[in-house]
Amino acid sequence: MRASRAWLASLVLLPLAGCRAGGDEPTPAPERTAPAGMDESLRDAALDLVERREQALVDGDRDAFLATVDPAAEDFARTQARWWDNVAQLPATDFALELGDEGVMTRISGAGDLQLPVDFTMRLDGYDEGAVTQPLVYTFVGDEDEVLLTSDRNVQSDAFTGWVPAPWDVTAITVEESDGVLAVFDDETRADAGPVHADVVAARDAIRPLLPPWSGRVVAYDISDVDAIDQMSAMTVDDTAGVAFPVTRRPGSKRSVAYRFAVNPVHTAGEEWRGILFRHELVHVALGDADDRSPTWLTEGAAEHVAHAAAYDEVTRRRVLAEALAGATPRSLATGRDFYQRDPRLNYDLAHLACAYLAATRGEDVLWDLVESFRRQEALFPGDVEDLVRAEVGLTTRDLVAEALAWARSA
Repeated sequence: MRASRAWLASLVLLPLAGCRAGGDEPTPAPERTAPAGMDESLRDAALDLVERREQALVDGDRDAFLATVDPAAEDFARTQARWWDNVAQLPATDFALELGDEGVMTRISGAGDLQLPVDFTMRLDGYDEGAVTQPLVYTFVGDEDEVLLTSDRNVQSDAFTGWVPAPWDVTAITVEESDGVLAVFDDETRADAGPVHADVVAARDAIRPLLPPWSGRVVAYDISDVDAIDQMSAMTVDDTAGVAFPVTRRPGSKRSVAYRFAVNPVHTAGEEWRGILFRHELVHVALGDADDRSPTWLTEGAAEHVAHAAAYDEVTRRRVLAEALAGATPRSLATGRDFYQRDPRLNYDLAHLACAYLAATRGEDVLWDLVESFRRQEALFPGDVEDLVRAEVGLTTRDLVAEALAWARSA
């Protein structure tokens, strides 16, 4: 709002022409210039630059793309070159740059000579069901004959749209792709790229027989910059080993075109733990939107169950759960954010136990049938969740935990 008020002030507080003594001609008023970011005389040249950038993306012409950047904006020029080289490693297609919603300009501070909202669209071929559109704010400098770009982001606009950067937006990346898995690494994680990629493939193959039908196509991030994980996780980043997340058509959209997952490299040491982590996150990727309406204990418990059932026999899993829950007593299962913020380790173990017990005593499909029931019926409150679980499996979640604890401890 500061920008729009400054603009109004510049229109109201025009300098007054003064008169010289003796009847001389009035002193000419100084030439007015447009407020920062609002010189509309540059609009045609700016839109032409946007078209040239789009064509460069479509043509794969790096030089033409970078020729639109002001070399005096050294940091931006450097990151644009890095971004191009990053995206060139991806199976990126469906590029488009179009003028966006100009209403956003009332919510940001001006910069440069002209600013315009620009929607950038791209799709990862073979991984995204549709193209993804990202709102940008282009900042131009120049005149009516030629403009150049000095920035494509705006902090205020990013905060408003909830922009979460992809690895190729923030650092130099290395890409490993084969067997339907595309994995992205940075300079600090690429030394382990081959084994990590192989482990993702192995994790995917291990869980597929235990899940509803799924394409098995996966995009995984393993980079040292964990700011995006911190933004998406309901727990602290230090306690978050990984996070699966939807990629929507544009910010604010409810329709996802893909689910991807990111891992925190701090938590990937050790082959056994890494395998469990990858299998867990890939369950979330495989289910995608299907469990959006499920209570947290079901989404996390099902992922924990499949992650362990794909690698360990039932007796071993029961004994491990009994040991982890040695002092636990029957209680209702946690739902919502409380699951992550009030004793999350205990909540994960209880959810795992409940789902493992249901799958062992009633068959794996009981979990997916329960997920489907929550998908069909909205259960917003803990009481609604209890009613639905009781209707589907004949137990409250407290009774379910009680039976599951006895089952685990009898192994």
